[in-house]
Amino acid sequence: MPNTSPIFQNGPETTKKQTVSWLLVAGLIVVIGIAALGLSTLLSAKPQNSTAVVKATSQAVVEKKTIRDIVSVSGVLELAKKEIITSPGDGVVTQVYVQEGDQVAPGQVLLQIGVSDLESQLQSKQLSLEKLNRQIEQATVTQQYSRKQRAIEIDAASRAVDDAQRELDKVQALKGKNLASDQEVLAAQLKLQSAKDTLVKAQINQDQAEASYQLDMKNSQADRTILEKDIKDLKDKIAAYTVRTSRGGTVYSVSVEAGGTVSNYKELAVVANPADSRAALDVPETRISSVTKGQAVTVYVGENAYAATVDTIAPSATSSSSSSGSVVKVTAVFKTKPEKPTIGASVSGEIVAGTLQDALVLPRGPYLSSGNYSTVYVVSGGVAKKQTVKFGVADGSYIQVVSGLKEGDRVIISDYRDFIHLDSFTVDESAK
Repeated sequence: MPNTSPIFQNGPETTKKQTVSWLLVAGLIVVIGIAALGLSTLLSAKPQNSTAVVKATSQAVVEKKTIRDIVSVSGVLELAKKEIITSPGDGVVTQVYVQEGDQVAPGQVLLQIGVSDLESQLQSKQLSLEKLNRQIEQATVTQQYSRKQRAIEIDAASRAVDDAQRELDKVQALKGKNLASDQEVLAAQLKLQSAKDTLVKAQINQDQAEASYQLDMKNSQADRTILEKDIKDLKDKIAAYTVRTSRGGTVYSVSVEAGGTVSNYKELAVVANPADSRAALDVPETRISSVTKGQAVTVYVGENAYAATVDTIAPSATSSSSSSGSVVKVTAVFKTKPEKPTIGASVSGEIVAGTLQDALVLPRGPYLSSGNYSTVYVVSGGVAKKQTVKFGVADGSYIQVVSGLKEGDRVIISDYRDFIHLDSFTVDESAK
């Protein structure tokens, strides 16, 4: 009988384990193959040493040129002049007549703030003024009749003095004829003196009453002036609660709504002429020393360039959200303003700070971004070597070389991304 026992006595379980082991080995071989293929592709795409040859590079020679020192800036369009309308006082908004984007004429009503409390105060002041005027009128009439009465009293006292004087003269004449006694003369003298005292008292009463009346009139006139001013102020305030625009233009913002409360000086709305725009620019703090008021600025709004001049320069620097460094706010006014500008739109600009004579320059190109502005490849004898450089100002299609290169050096100005990791490599001059 033939031997039918398996060679491996473990039976089916052992066969299963062998199958799994072979699958693992096969998978590992596939992974290694893929890695080798990728590495081969990478090596063929990126040369690793100076023996590698790079083809199709664009090159330029470092040369001397006179270039402009341009300060590149960015910013936004903003309103040069705007009417910020604030609340004349505390109150509740009863009606809003406009919304953002509306065109309004000078003097047009924008919104209404409730004035019921002010109207009550005005009515009270007007009643007080009316009452005071009646009091002044009554006092004037009373004084007129009092003057007449006191005038009569003074006239009577004056006549009494005259009568007493005549009586005294008569008695004294009789005394000269021994027809009157000394006692009669003394009595006549006392009567004359009494009449004179009465006249003086009447005149004093008249002067006192007149002085008192004049003082009362001055006080009443002062009270009337105060009331009239209060009434005028209240009327003006009530009129101001009907909020209007003085300049007219476009409503850029409305900060309140009907039923909302407002406090004194709270901003209610902003109105401006959109054509009255200017550029608000961020100048790098490192370049602000090159910027002065009145300098020429070219502002790019979309695809259009507009001539402008520096108008204001902020006294201090602020942090920038668009760059790592600090910036100084500068405004520029347009010589010819953009038509229908979009306020808040981004703009860029160039401020000409001066000129550089015989500056070493290279054409601007992809190498500036792919080389991170710090290195270039100088080609000599068919070999490109990495060289550390420092660039300066840019003017149009050229950029200033501050250090690291000399006149006549040949530099690769095409994209560096395929070989930026290399210190040197061979350049195929025939494919240049």
